Amino acid sequence: MNGRRNRGGLGLCALAALLAGCSETMRPVLGGLAVGDQGSAFHMPTLLNEQLPFEYPRDAWASRIGGETVLRIRISTAGAVDSVAVQKTSGHRSLDSAAVAGARELRYKPARQGERPVPVWATLPVRYPMAERNGEP
Repeated sequence: MNGRRNRGGLGLCALAALLAGCSETMRPVLGGLAVGDQGSAFHMPTLLNEQLPFEYPRDAWASRIGGETVLRIRISTAGAVDSVAVQKTSGHRSLDSAAVAGARELRYKPARQGERPVPVWATLPVRYPMAERNGEP
């Protein structure tokens, strides 16, 4: 499993649903990274992950719970997320925990001030959409 441990997400279930032609939205959606005004020579961090490390918690999916967690993350000069806090809760602990766990695995090309890499704090929304299933609302 590429060294990743299963955290109760729906990775294989999502693949099975996709192969079966299911239209359910099972993957969380990462919103735009927001960094405060840093001046004209500032360059935003750039996400390097090809696949996002966020998973929909099984309990939330089974209960048809969706929501948005807004995180406050610190991106180091090496591009790692070295600090994560929930800025705005989704109202569901499992969604918030999954968002925090996924954010810790993100990797960025670091922010720069001119040519110098700099650490930066940013807000990051993670949305857990709950689509209709079998025509139900």
